[in-house]
Amino acid sequence: MSSDSPAHYLVVGGAGFLGSHIVQALVDRGEQHVAVYDPRVPASRERIQNVLYIEGDICDFDKLLVTISQNGTTVVFHTASPIHGLAGDIYSRVNVAGTKTLLKACEQSSVHKLIYTSSTGVVWTGADLHGVSESQAPIPQKGYDAYHHTKAVAENLILSANGDGLRTVALRPCGMIGPGDLQLLPRMVRALAEGQHKVQIGNNTNLIDWAYVGNVADAHLLAADRLPPNGVDAPFSDASVAGQVFFITNGTPMPSWDVTRKIWRELGAPAADLNPKNVTKIPVWLALCMAYVAEFWAWLTRGTTEFNRYAVLFTSITQWYNIDKARYQPKVSIEDAIHEAAEWWKKRAGTEADGVAQSEERAESAP
Repeated sequence: MSSDSPAHYLVVGGAGFLGSHIVQALVDRGEQHVAVYDPRVPASRERIQNVLYIEGDICDFDKLLVTISQNGTTVVFHTASPIHGLAGDIYSRVNVAGTKTLLKACEQSSVHKLIYTSSTGVVWTGADLHGVSESQAPIPQKGYDAYHHTKAVAENLILSANGDGLRTVALRPCGMIGPGDLQLLPRMVRALAEGQHKVQIGNNTNLIDWAYVGNVADAHLLAADRLPPNGVDAPFSDASVAGQVFFITNGTPMPSWDVTRKIWRELGAPAADLNPKNVTKIPVWLALCMAYVAEFWAWLTRGTTEFNRYAVLFTSITQWYNIDKARYQPKVSIEDAIHEAAEWWKKRAGTEADGVAQSEERAESAP
C-alpha cells in the first residue's frame, strides 16, 4: 500500500475507557476508516457515529484475521486488557496469550503499525519513583502483581515484533481520569458515600502522576503518525520511534490526596469535610497492617476487598515519571479533567450502582 493511501484503523478494546477516546479522536480529525474490535459491543446510543463495531475475543485468531482483512486494516491500537484486581489467569489469557494472537494476525495481514497501551506500573516495585525516565526504570523480573507482570510481558512481545514489515511502539500511561471512567469514579463515589473522604493514609507529601484520558489518546495518535509505514520514511514519520517505549502522563505530579480531594469536591463533598485539619490521618504502617487483615479476611471468606496493601502503597508512595522522551504537550489539565469526569458522571452514569454494574461488564485498559 502506498504511503499516500488513507490509513485503516482498528482499535482493539475500542469500547473501553481509553479505547473509546482513541476512536473519538480519530473520528474528530476526519479519519474515514475506523473500526472497533471488543468483546463488548456498546449499545447503539453509546456508539460513535461512522465507526464499525465488531464483537470478538482477542484470543480468537480466525476472527481477528478476518476482521483485519475485511477492513483492510493498516494500523492497530492494542488497548485491550482486563481491569485491575481480577484473577491472575485472566491476565495471562488476555494480556499474554491475546497479545500473541493479535501479533500473529497482524504479521499475517496488511497491518504495518501496531501501537500498544502498556502502563507506568510495569516498572513499579512498590518503592518510590522520583521523576524517572524510561532508561532509569527497568522492568523488574517479576512484576508487582499479575496485572502489571503480564502487561510487561505483553510490552516485550510487542517491542520484539518490531521490524521492517511491522513497526511497533509501546506507550506507558499513568492513572487516567476523564469522561467515561467506570473504574475510578464508581470507587470514589462509593468511598464518599461511606464517609471515607474524611480519612487520609500517610502525610500526603508523596507526588503521583495522573493523566487526562484525552491527552493519552492524543499521544497514541501521535505515536501512530510518527511510525514509518512498511519501512518507508513518510512525511512527519520518525524511524527512531519504532521499537521504543514512552511514559505518558500530564507532566504535573501532585500530592496524592490533593487529587483525591479534588475529585470528591467535584462530586459534591462538603468543603469542611475536605479540609486537611478535619481529616483523620492514619500512618502508612498501620494502614498496611489493616490492609493485611482485610486481605486475610477476604481470603478466609472467599470474598474480595478493595482495601489491600496495593491500594495503601499506591496512595502513599511517590510515583512520577519524566516525559521528556515523548515530547508531547498535554492539552487538558488535571483540574479540568476531574471536572469533566465528575460532570459526565452526574449526567450519564446516574447512580453509583449503575456505574459499578457497567464497570464490571467492561474489560478495558487501565494502569
